[in-house]
Amino acid sequence: MTVTAIATLPVPAALAQGAQVAPTPAPARQAEHRPNILFVLVDDMGFGDLSVMGNKKVQTPNLDRLAREGVLLTKFYDAAPICSSSRAGFLTGRFPADVGFVGITAGRARNAEIGQADWLDPKLPTIARLLDDAGYATAHIGKWHLGGGRDIGDAPWPTAYGFDKSFTTFEGLGPRVLVSDEERFLAQQSDKLGQGPRFWELKTNLTGLYANMAVDFVAQHSDKPWFVNLWLNDIHDPWAPDDETLADVMGKGTSSDDDRMLASLVKMDKTLGRLVDRLDQMGELDNTLILVTSDNGPSPLARYHERGETAPGSTEGLRGRKFSLYEGGIRQPLIMHWRSHMKAGTHDEQTVGQGVDLLPTFASIIGAKKPAGSVGIDLSPALQGQPVTRRPDLFWAYGKEGRPMLGKPSQPIDVSPRFA
Repeated sequence: MTVTAIATLPVPAALAQGAQVAPTPAPARQAEHRPNILFVLVDDMGFGDLSVMGNKKVQTPNLDRLAREGVLLTKFYDAAPICSSSRAGFLTGRFPADVGFVGITAGRARNAEIGQADWLDPKLPTIARLLDDAGYATAHIGKWHLGGGRDIGDAPWPTAYGFDKSFTTFEGLGPRVLVSDEERFLAQQSDKLGQGPRFWELKTNLTGLYANMAVDFVAQHSDKPWFVNLWLNDIHDPWAPDDETLADVMGKGTSSDDDRMLASLVKMDKTLGRLVDRLDQMGELDNTLILVTSDNGPSPLARYHERGETAPGSTEGLRGRKFSLYEGGIRQPLIMHWRSHMKAGTHDEQTVGQGVDLLPTFASIIGAKKPAGSVGIDLSPALQGQPVTRRPDLFWAYGKEGRPMLGKPSQPIDVSPRFA
């Protein structure tokens, strides 16, 4: 498969579960006050990686534009400093430890060792189920990491959690793309599990593929509100930028790894810009709530320091990185953009939000009841420039007593407490 921009990228029919549509503007549906929702979750992006948040090495003009036109929260926190647990918090509106997530989902033996569930309980309320029950078309596209992969071939597919369609990677089951050039061992393990159609692709092409699938899904469901859960993995080590973007960025980072991370960031920003422009061309953007944030802080792997390098990714001076409950491991910007229903240009440094807040926020916006057990608060007033006062307090747990965590910071100063 040759992958270029989202305008020309084909979608594999089997993996899109029949999503084959022409990329032309769809007829507008009747007046709909509930917004479409596009939730973009970036993997391992640091607090200071976007140029709007202080990155001086490269520019991210498309995400900066969403932030400057919309609402930018600078005190938003992940529910955990690591992939799976953070994602469980976003999806369920509950603290990850309350749903069996204290690290990442790995193989069965490692999960048992740290007291980690093999997969998220599909009976739990989720954002997707809330919106599906309200009449939304729902799709998960991209990284999952809430069950499935390695030696776990019996985990529920994402469609068991309220998504009408799903398309994921080696950290999930069901229709999925397996990376042919990076993380190949994990991809080969996933391929052996079966459980849905698979095909192989270069990592640099994934976000373009995901963006095209999102556009096709939206075009297919233009007669109703839609929710696309777009979880990207460009910024997760190992990075695989295209040669052209890497050449443009070469030398701007502090090391060759930093250059590769920055090039991946730039390419992701360009692809998301094309996606937003396409939604505008389709007449969908005015009534689409777009949210962009990251699942945890930037990579802290020891090999960078062993080579005398600074780890790629910026926390903008915050202590800690991924695997740490210090702010650099969990604090993120949250961009919210809803062109027809926001106070444009809001830079909110007062509202303190957390990943568990998205579910109750969406419930409020669509006029639904917040599910029982959700511990988050409604952040929707922030869209109108009204800072939100937080009650009750936030809580974090990482790892369990007497059991090693899967993932530890390489620098002693960043070693995480268990609770915060």
